[in-house]
Amino acid sequence: MRRHVIQALTGMLTLLAVVCWTLPAGAKDFLYVPSVNTLQIIDCDSDTVVEKLHYNDYIISAMLSPDGRKYYLNAVHSIYVVDTESNTLVDTHRFSSELNKVDILGFSVSGDGKQLYMSCAIVKKKQNIPRLNVLPPQFVIYDLASRKMVKNFPIPAAMTGVVTLRNDPDHVFLVGLDIHKLNLKTGKMEKMMGILNPEEGQAPKNSLVIWQNNSPDDHGLFTNPFYTPTGMGYFVIDKNTGTLSTLEAKDVWFAYSTVVSPDKKYLYAVMDELIKVDMATGETVKTIPLETGTNYAVSITSDGKKVYVGPAGADVSVYDAETLALKSVIPIASDGVAAHRLTKK
Repeated sequence: MRRHVIQALTGMLTLLAVVCWTLPAGAKDFLYVPSVNTLQIIDCDSDTVVEKLHYNDYIISAMLSPDGRKYYLNAVHSIYVVDTESNTLVDTHRFSSELNKVDILGFSVSGDGKQLYMSCAIVKKKQNIPRLNVLPPQFVIYDLASRKMVKNFPIPAAMTGVVTLRNDPDHVFLVGLDIHKLNLKTGKMEKMMGILNPEEGQAPKNSLVIWQNNSPDDHGLFTNPFYTPTGMGYFVIDKNTGTLSTLEAKDVWFAYSTVVSPDKKYLYAVMDELIKVDMATGETVKTIPLETGTNYAVSITSDGKKVYVGPAGADVSVYDAETLALKSVIPIASDGVAAHRLTKK
């Protein structure tokens, strides 16, 4: 009797072990950090660089595809494509030629991952004619499979932010001197908020949108700091609903970019300090000076426990999201300006 019980238990334990071995591994966070000539991939468990990819360029901005399978690196005249499953450089889209110079000021990836939306400055030159033709700023819809521009619309100057909407494939937000909503089918624009050209009775604002620190599987809140003659705030674009709102800051800090915690309770901003702000009140929860000086990008793990600051120089700093205590500084190969957290399941 006892032997049969032991055999039964042994069989159950063996079956349980087999089942456990076949269960999918848990989700794991990685930080993708493009810098001069090198893309670093950081394991967010060990906070070490585990892979490097090489190219020969300076990256001014980057964007993960909505499904997280591709990472697009903007080098102004070209966009590099990284496959995040194999961590290999799989393609390069070059937009400038000898007679046509295209500067990509801002860009994003369509919801289905098939197109790039780009804010471009374009200068054309004819052979042997010493005169340049400067086109009006253009919004370009570029098909990745055919490698062709499928649509273009004239847009206001200095549109450095292109923000896609998750449940509205027909519109994007363009952010620059003001914030507009652009119809991708017709090119019609609707002004949503004045920045340097405010509505009557409103103060002008100053806001620079270069960094979109969002991750593909996050809450969909894109935030950015703005400044008025008397204070500071953050505008909030909800990519799920397509709504635009503002959060008034109780204190004034200098910040380049921001990210919102997974539970949407806190906003983290970065420049020379790391600032933690209550999303409900705009109150400063805590702030600390950065050990490595000025930094541009800020990222947060999917569990909301660690904040990654940088790069700007050749490093990324890791902070405890609750206390803002510095945990470690990760050296990278060269200077960079962007970083994005990707959770792989």
